Amino acid sequence: MTTIVFIILCFIVWLLPLPFGGNIEWAVFGFELSVWLLFLIYTAIKLFKATEPPEVAEKGKVLTRPICCLLGIFFLIGLIQLIPWPKSVVSFLSPTAFSWWNSLVQNGLFDPAEVAFQSLSLSRWASAYELVKYLSYGAFVYLLAKYLDSRKKIIGLTAVLITAGLFQSLYGLSEFFSGSHRIFNWFNRYYAGSAFGTFVNRDHYSAFLEMIFPLSLGYFLARSGYFALRPGLTWRQKLARFGQEEFQKSLLFILPPIIIGIGLFFSRCRSGIIIFIVTFFLTLILLSITSISGKRKTEKRLVQVAVLLVILAVVLIGIEPILERFALFKGGFFEEGRFSFYASSLDLIGDYPILGCGLGTYVQAINPYLQKNFNAIIDHAHNDYLEMLAEAGLLGGGALILAALLAFALALRRWLNCRDPLGRGIGLGASIGVLALLFHSLTDFSLRMPGNAVTWLSLFVLALKAPLILEDEEDSR
Repeated sequence: MTTIVFIILCFIVWLLPLPFGGNIEWAVFGFELSVWLLFLIYTAIKLFKATEPPEVAEKGKVLTRPICCLLGIFFLIGLIQLIPWPKSVVSFLSPTAFSWWNSLVQNGLFDPAEVAFQSLSLSRWASAYELVKYLSYGAFVYLLAKYLDSRKKIIGLTAVLITAGLFQSLYGLSEFFSGSHRIFNWFNRYYAGSAFGTFVNRDHYSAFLEMIFPLSLGYFLARSGYFALRPGLTWRQKLARFGQEEFQKSLLFILPPIIIGIGLFFSRCRSGIIIFIVTFFLTLILLSITSISGKRKTEKRLVQVAVLLVILAVVLIGIEPILERFALFKGGFFEEGRFSFYASSLDLIGDYPILGCGLGTYVQAINPYLQKNFNAIIDHAHNDYLEMLAEAGLLGGGALILAALLAFALALRRWLNCRDPLGRGIGLGASIGVLALLFHSLTDFSLRMPGNAVTWLSLFVLALKAPLILEDEEDSR
């Protein structure tokens, strides 16, 4: 049964990005329903199972207690936002929310008796919807961490993520070069000049590939047969090595990062291309500190070769569309228009500093802070950090952001302590993939796409558990 549950979780990871990045109501509902059904199955198994072996219990400890406490604070704040409080409590905890509810009464939208008790959230329904989604993410991570308990499953989840990236890249490139610009039967007129896979927004598609590219590169480093070459071989002996079947198979592992990297470039997402270059140098820096197979110089050369092959392929296919995007790159990495979003978001945070305006209510709360000549509906801050601080406050949003940073530091520490080559390769790739989206979140809202969020969380679980489990197996051997 445990294997079946793990396989279903892998199917969720692979399939969720397909329906428009998972950002569609029935896809979100299907994800939540599937996760909670699996959680019920897990609970039933626990109830009917007498005892759990000590080694399994140890492997299930993915996060440290401080990180779990920070996550608990975030979910507690989300619950507090939904509770109807007396007016006096709301006016004390959130004066701006109190004024919001009073303005609705003054405009005749609510009867005074209907708001005798008020919530800290500006929209209880929107906050309840978001809280259920975040709880589902938490249940998904818990289940995946529990069932990801062996080398075979780690390789399986890695293969699921890499094949998902390959499909998105190939599908996006095929639609781009064929000129159809469709997501299945729907024509995407918004980003017809770019590759976007099954995501409506090319930036979210780029963010998806940003996460998978380092993982595929790390897996290539771990599984490559190049490291089997003994030092001191003659050129004739090295050439003879190319004729061996095992070595030829190892060459196939370099294809996924090349294909995924090409797809990322033709998304024409400027942030994505910059992050691609940043992650390349970060990988080289980490490999300079410590190696995967014990041959740092060879590993760094392989990374350089993979990235150069990506760039060479892009140049040969046609780099003009990508250069056109950078020709319009005004204001550097942060576009000028987004500074107005950030300034408005900071004003919003200043008025809801502690407990926020409510999960999922950014679109309602931001309107009074926008300039009068801003003729558009802004539903996201184009900065996941600012948006989370606005919705959950410095207490809830700050706890969630700090938990993510501490978890990343924990994953990096476990990677440094791991001696197993596969654990080091997968741990490196997954950690860099997590960091790539943390960086991208400074200028976009890709984590608001369920498909990206679930992929990012899966990488987080891999980064935390692969070095831990594979190091235990190395010690056992």
